[in-house]
Amino acid sequence: MADTPNFEKSTLAYTLPWESGWVTALTFVGASRKIAAGNEHGQIVVWEVPEKAGETAPLPTRRLDGHTNYISRLLSTPDGKTLISASYDHTLRYWDLAAAAKGEDTIVLQTKKAQNKEPVPTLTHKVELQPAEKTLTGHKDWVQAVALSTDGNTLVSGDDKGVVIVWDRPAGTESRRWQLKGWAFAIALSPDAKLAAVAERIPLIFDSGRQAALRLWDVSTGQMVKDFSAQQGTRGEHFGAIAWSPDGKLLAVGQGNESNGKIYLLDAETGKKVQELAGHLSGVNELTFLDGGKQLLSTGRDTCLRVWQTSDGKKLAEVGKPRGGQFKDWYHAMSLSADQKYLAAADMAGAVAVYAVG
Repeated sequence: MADTPNFEKSTLAYTLPWESGWVTALTFVGASRKIAAGNEHGQIVVWEVPEKAGETAPLPTRRLDGHTNYISRLLSTPDGKTLISASYDHTLRYWDLAAAAKGEDTIVLQTKKAQNKEPVPTLTHKVELQPAEKTLTGHKDWVQAVALSTDGNTLVSGDDKGVVIVWDRPAGTESRRWQLKGWAFAIALSPDAKLAAVAERIPLIFDSGRQAALRLWDVSTGQMVKDFSAQQGTRGEHFGAIAWSPDGKLLAVGQGNESNGKIYLLDAETGKKVQELAGHLSGVNELTFLDGGKQLLSTGRDTCLRVWQTSDGKKLAEVGKPRGGQFKDWYHAMSLSADQKYLAAADMAGAVAVYAVG
């Protein structure tokens, strides 16, 4: 791994258009510069970013076909051999990006939108098509929350019926499941994959009031072992993102509410608040620890990526700019390339934003 990147010098290197819908999920694939992104219609497209920023912007190479609804999460196994997708179509799917293509199609990347007229395609491109290698069908509702262990062997997913499933990831078989009271909204695995931190969202009447929970579960037994829901500073909060520090000592949780975007660093043993990070204008969608846990990377509904120092909560850098509030645009997801040269974000406006990191 390279030295800690200097995010203060980050610049927008590429805006990769894909205007068929919101871009809702994204990841770099293993150690490559391949970016896989999914949208609200269930489509997944793959680009490969140039080695150096400033080279010609890439065009997509493949479309991964099979999902029929919103892509909520994309993850890569550490070896980069398998891309994992989760969807509102109730399934998870595995994709081998080295597999042979199965045909080709032309996709629309950019359109011209004239008032009171149908959009006119202005940028199209022919891509290879690929079906899924494997489909996991254990869920019966929208799959929102997914986490993968650091060794790539344990996969945990949660849905809007409150069902959490632990999978043997290489085999694609179910190991166990348990039932929550509310929706499984965000999941993170401890570094040893023995515990799963699960954020629940419990709707009362739509958008008029909610309850929320944050609990730790034993992955091997499916038993709840700790309940952090009533801790001071996090009581009743609905969390849209969770991350576990590499040393297992901290949990980072981000508010997922429409009007709040605070991040809390919690002691993973007690649930007590260690730091409060304020800066996002509204809900947080993804969190990632960097530099062995010394830094935290965040993004959310204000189209900004922020870097924080975990020891004191200091904001170290801000990448991107707010573009008018949560109903204007969101960054649904983010991913840092393995060589730490690029930081990509899934833009609700119908694009992938790729920043060159200093």
